[in-house]
Order: sequence, then structure tokens, then C-alpha cells
Amino acid sequence: MVQRLKEELNGNHCYINDSAKIGSNFRFGRFVIIEEDVQIGTNVELGNFVRIMPGTKIGNNVTIMDYVKLMPGTIIGNNCKLDDYVNTSGYVEIGNNVRIKRCTMIGQAVRIEDDVWIGSGVTTTRIKYPKAIGEEEEKEEWILLKRGCMVGSRALVLAGTTIGKGAVVAAGAIITKDCEPYGVYIGCPAKLARYRRKK
Repeated sequence: MVQRLKEELNGNHCYINDSAKIGSNFRFGRFVIIEEDVQIGTNVELGNFVRIMPGTKIGNNVTIMDYVKLMPGTIIGNNCKLDDYVNTSGYVEIGNNVRIKRCTMIGQAVRIEDDVWIGSGVTTTRIKYPKAIGEEEEKEEWILLKRGCMVGSRALVLAGTTIGKGAVVAAGAIITKDCEPYGVYIGCPAKLARYRRKK
């Protein structure tokens, strides 16, 4: 199925590297670029102006909307949806049944478990103490979003933090420390406001 797409193919102006492996029922929009060693499962739909960089793996039943860029090493599970303008910076692992809303930036070193919902305009960071001049700190501290948690729109999640199972992060909150399972976190910096249910 995979072939090098020429400019005139279906009028879509797409390119798929010969080494890419793509399952059945694959649908794509215009100006899609799929680079080398990409693996895509069955029943996957890509919107317009999507770029999938080397080594990315996408599972089955995945929808990726317009203007999405997936950097090398991104892994996406099954039954996921990424809305417009979502970007990953590589070394990002996304589980099954994950929804990421538009304009969200998932930085390097992020692990997202199953059934997670992420609102619009969420940002994660990969390094706690970056430097403007001189050598940047090399140590990346992973962010972990545990199963079933929800992160509200415009929240900021700092490097080295864990959002516990079923926890809720309010819109606009800044996560500087770990969030307890089923906790509701509000504010800048975010603090525990209550629990969704008894722990």
C-alpha cells in the first residue's frame, strides 16, 4: 500500500516514505508528510498539513486533525484523537483512549496512560531549570499522567511531576508538585482543593 506519493496524486500534495508501514483503511488530507520508519495501524485518519517524523508509532482507530506535528519517537496507542495544532516533542508515550484538545504542546519526556483527557492549550516542560546562556541542563525529568486523569485548558505541567490516577487539574493551573489520585487541583501553583471521591 505504501508508495512515494507524487505531487499530482489525488491532488493532495503528500509524501509518504517507502519505509513507512501503514495498515488498512488509511485516510489522509492534503499536504501530509510521513517520514521514514513510521508505523501506522488500521483505521487511521490524518487531517491536512500533518507531519509525522521518523520512528513514530500510531495504533489503531486513531484520528489526527489538521496542523499536527509528531516529533521522532512519539508513540500513540489505540482509539485516540488529537485535535488541531497539537504538537509532541518526541519521547512521548500516549496510551489508549486518550483525547488531546487543540493547541496543546506535549514536550519531551512525557508518559500518558490510558483514558486521559487533556484540554486545549495545555503545555508540559521537560527541564526544570533551563538556561538562556551556556549549557542547558541535560537531565530530563519525566512527566507522568496516570490513568483517567483530566487536565484542564491552559494548564502548565512542570517537569518531574506526576498527576495521579483520576486526578483533575483545573483550567489555568500550574502543576509544580505531584498530584494525589482523585484529587482536584486549582491555582498557581496548584493546590489540592478536594477529592473527587473517597481515596
